[in-house]
Order: sequence, then structure tokens, then C-alpha cells
Amino acid sequence: MAFLNQLYSRFDAMIDIYKVYKVETIGDCYMVAGGLVAYDDDGYKSVISGGEDPLHAVRVMEFAKAMQRAARGVRRPTSGEPVQMRIGLHSGPVTSGVVGDRMPRFCLFGDTVNTASRMESTCRPGSIHVSAPTQARLPNEPWRDRGMTEVKGKGLMRTWEWAGDMDAPFDGDQLQRVIGVYL
Repeated sequence: MAFLNQLYSRFDAMIDIYKVYKVETIGDCYMVAGGLVAYDDDGYKSVISGGEDPLHAVRVMEFAKAMQRAARGVRRPTSGEPVQMRIGLHSGPVTSGVVGDRMPRFCLFGDTVNTASRMESTCRPGSIHVSAPTQARLPNEPWRDRGMTEVKGKGLMRTWEWAGDMDAPFDGDQLQRVIGVYL
């Protein structure tokens, strides 16, 4: 329990920086969404409806990279080795709403959530694995084409793995994208 708390606390500290929404944690799964919540002029959050945040994929991708960097500073209790996370990303529509009476929760539903989960489950440790719709929204990122990947419940899907250097300094294009995340 202390291990997951240490890891998740690092991620929680970065949520507002990258403007992603923490949906839930289930066991060792930490789920966020981009393009779901907007901030008004007073800094209050509200659910986006009817449009798409053009930076949602950039925000989630930059958060995924930050998660990988943060995870390296946490050691697995069984081996003492640094954590190697598997991160899966997919872009698409979701249905959202508050569910329940006793402990109401804001939940996301739809094939997009399932596909993102499948990207994670078919990912190599220490990698970020994305679907074609997410890769298309991030054309300036370095990608390794994984070709057609067998994805449970989906069949064959063309997928990509991020091929960048986690510790490389920002170049001009990347710096411009990251600045857009914060503004």
C-alpha cells in the first residue's frame, strides 16, 4: 500500500500542471483524461461539452512522459528496481456522468476508455503505447510504428510506441507544444 501511495502521490502532484483530469485509480491502474475539463476565468472547473480541446492529446502525452520520469524515482518493494510503467493512450469520444447515491462518482464510459486500457495492456514495460487516432494528433512526436497489433476485443489495430528520449532537452517545436499545455 505504501508503494502505490508513494507512486500515486507523485502523479497527483502533477495533475493540475498538465491540466488533465484524474478519473480514478483501481489497483495499480491510474486513469486520467485530457480534454474533459475546462477552466473558466475564475479558475473553476467544468466539463467540456460539444467540442474538443485541441491540446488534449498533447496534455495527456506530456503527462505520460512526466509519469514515466516520476516512476523512475520509485523502487519496487519486491526487487528494489525502479518502476517501469506501461502507459496506453487513445483519443476519442466518451460519455461522462455522476453515478451512484451513497458515494457518487464522476465516471467515463465508452469504447475510448476500453481502447486506452488495451493500449496499456499490450504495452512494453517502460513505454508509452498509442492508437492511430492519438498518434495522428501528435505528429511532431517521435514514433516507432508497431504495425498491426492484436488487441483484445478489437482485433488488429495499427499502433505506435513513443520513441523519444525522456531526458532530452526540449527543441523549439516541443517547447512550443509544452508551453501550450500550461497556457
